[in-house]
Amino acid sequence: MTKEEKKEVLKATPFETFTEKNGNLKRYLNLALKNTREIMKVLLPKIAVEIQKMIEFHIEKTKGNVQTDKTKIINEKAIREHIYNLVGYVAKEEKNGAFETVVYRAINLAKMKVDTPDQIEIDEKNSKIFMVSKVATPFIKQKLEGQKGGEKKIPNNSNELVEINTGVIDTVAKIRSGKISKGSKTKDVKMIANNFKAISKAFFINFDKAITLANKKDVKFFDMVDEEVWQSLSNAFTLFNSNAYQDMRNFSEDYEVAIDGSTVIKKDKNKKIA
Repeated sequence: MTKEEKKEVLKATPFETFTEKNGNLKRYLNLALKNTREIMKVLLPKIAVEIQKMIEFHIEKTKGNVQTDKTKIINEKAIREHIYNLVGYVAKEEKNGAFETVVYRAINLAKMKVDTPDQIEIDEKNSKIFMVSKVATPFIKQKLEGQKGGEKKIPNNSNELVEINTGVIDTVAKIRSGKISKGSKTKDVKMIANNFKAISKAFFINFDKAITLANKKDVKFFDMVDEEVWQSLSNAFTLFNSNAYQDMRNFSEDYEVAIDGSTVIKKDKNKKIA
């Protein structure tokens, strides 16, 4: 090795050194970049495991600098930029939302696995992610038959490892970073509650767009629809075909707001409009 080559090695970051010796991360990322259809389900756990190894390698090489949580000293932006550079991905030039999402979630999952290894299990062989139940779902909704409100949240104390979908990673990461608190509503949920008309209209427009893209076999479809979206659509389909949905529809047709603005009255369908 020449003096110049030795200098280059010395300049290399722990991330660069790790990925130079381990080609799995780059290989999985290249697959993810080209194949948006399966990245969430199949490749995310594999990518997360490789990022976990890279973080642990970085920690080992920078002992003495680490504070509190093992990954606190590590710059998430630096990890993301290094990953993008590995496959030559430039977000401004070739926007790929699905790829960016899988990278974002894989980084968060890897960091959580390093910080709390007993709370998370990644089965890369079968592409499954497991998390301690009370971490994945801090509160359990309990229905109260015959009571006003009809529902309350109780703390989840289960330490059982349960399989999760990839969307849970986002919620847990936000709770740990302090961006949202356990059991609180996110901004998105509040927006849905306050702007149901706008949300229902947006849902119809995007649902129609997704169907159009699917009919055209357009790759952009997979930027819109992933495993989490399918779960939401399946839940919506179940509701639309339920008696509860028909009851809601009947309620909207049979009742109206009373003159006091705070109660409802049955519509007088025989009343003639002047």
